[in-house]
Amino acid sequence: MRPVAELTSEAVPTEINITGGWVFDGKKIIPRIYTLEEQRQQIENQKSEKMIAANVIIQPLQDAIDLGIATNEEKKLLLAWKRYRVLLSRIDTSLVSEINWPEKPA
Repeated sequence: MRPVAELTSEAVPTEINITGGWVFDGKKIIPRIYTLEEQRQQIENQKSEKMIAANVIIQPLQDAIDLGIATNEEKKLLLAWKRYRVLLSRIDTSLVSEINWPEKPA
């Protein structure tokens, strides 16, 4: 049988959510401290999500270029998004405390 703890609503941080970022230490609910490997994995996941989002935007812009129907604005956007994707690909996810995400094109 697992022990059960009763907490008052005042003992629950207002920022709490169900994403696993909080733990009960036996007395109170505190923010979870992630291991270095967990932090690296979170950063790798963020990088993958950003790359997927960039690819979704780049593909139709590239299609317009390939078909010879791209507007000047689409050509500029394609270059900006490709640059962003290259900068993302260069991020070393092992450098947890030194991550500087590139800015998304406008």
